Amino acid sequence: MNWGKTVLLAVIIILLTSFSLYSLFTPDNGNKFKGSQPVKPVEPWIIETIPNGGSIFSVLEKQGIPLKDIALLSFRFGDYIDVSTIQPGDTLKIMLTPDKQHIEKMMFVQEPTLRHHFIVKGDSLAYTLEELPITKQKRIIKGSLQGTLDATLLAMGLSPRDKQNINNGLEGEINFQRDARNGDQFEVFVEERIFEGKTLPGKTIYYVQYSGERTGTHELFRFEDKEKDSVLNGLYNREGKSNTTSGVGFPLSVCHVVSQFGKRIDPFFGRWAFHQGVDYRARYGTPVYAVANGAVTSAAYNGGYGNQVQIKHPSGLNTLYAHLSSISVRGGQTVKKGQVIGRVGSTGRSTGAHLHFGLLQGKSYINPTNLKMVGAEKLTDAQMAEFKSQQERIRINMMNLSKPQQVVSNR
Repeated sequence: MNWGKTVLLAVIIILLTSFSLYSLFTPDNGNKFKGSQPVKPVEPWIIETIPNGGSIFSVLEKQGIPLKDIALLSFRFGDYIDVSTIQPGDTLKIMLTPDKQHIEKMMFVQEPTLRHHFIVKGDSLAYTLEELPITKQKRIIKGSLQGTLDATLLAMGLSPRDKQNINNGLEGEINFQRDARNGDQFEVFVEERIFEGKTLPGKTIYYVQYSGERTGTHELFRFEDKEKDSVLNGLYNREGKSNTTSGVGFPLSVCHVVSQFGKRIDPFFGRWAFHQGVDYRARYGTPVYAVANGAVTSAAYNGGYGNQVQIKHPSGLNTLYAHLSSISVRGGQTVKKGQVIGRVGSTGRSTGAHLHFGLLQGKSYINPTNLKMVGAEKLTDAQMAEFKSQQERIRINMMNLSKPQQVVSNR
């Protein structure tokens, strides 16, 4: 009996020893008993955030993609998104091809409700826009001046951009430095976009009123043209006069920036270069306007700029309009602000129909966005007829909003 117990004990010891040795030399053995761990899938998207001082060019360059590819895709990207609206913090998602040498897809997110999708097809982009549902609400903001109008509007929750739109509209009506006083009253009628209970940046300002003992009462109304992005859209007084009359005009009736002034990757040579102007998207044949009164100093074909018009203005500045399909003025001719000087084209070194607009001070190019531009100093008679109707609708909307809500009883 004792012999049998001894044999059984020896067998158990041998089995335990074998199992222990097997475990030591088989590291993955434990997984067979714990269950297989799922393999985490590789994220196909590279997610980048536009940094301070950064650009689409600099973000894409980090991926090791050929610079010429980046230049062409960035230019096509600008066909769909006004690049002047890109801000630090915007998100760009990139999917590379399997060899990691080219871009296959991109998604750009400027705000939570808008997602711009791109599929790369050769040197072009297929574009779709995904819009998430939002709600809109109109409200009246009332306040009294405390210190400066800037500080007062910001303290009431208006963004710097909204504040500046109001200031630009009122500055021609009121001398704030001389006449504004603490306690002056103002009201602003706005439309806001709401997403998931939060107000999105950027309000549409439909009406502004400012009243003070020394300033008197002044009203501004929003005029909206048929074109969504028309340069005419904005605030005017009751007579249809813009209060930013010191500004120059726009070279196009609708301005959408494809490529900004400054450092960029040249789409032809595939290397970093300095872009000496602003490129605006426009259809072939779109009228191009002189932004201010002046004299035409050249109107001819000029190499890479193609058909080009250059105008010298009384301020001493020179404006340049390039890649035109046709020229409507001649050298030495005097032109007026808003006069048609040519039409959009793609002559010279160009990747497609657009307007290159340059600004020179002496022999140096400066940033054209430094110009203070205004859509129109005064609306035309036809525009005024529509503006009067829009004023009436704005007043009705404000009156309805101000009415106390009726309570319906269920009894």
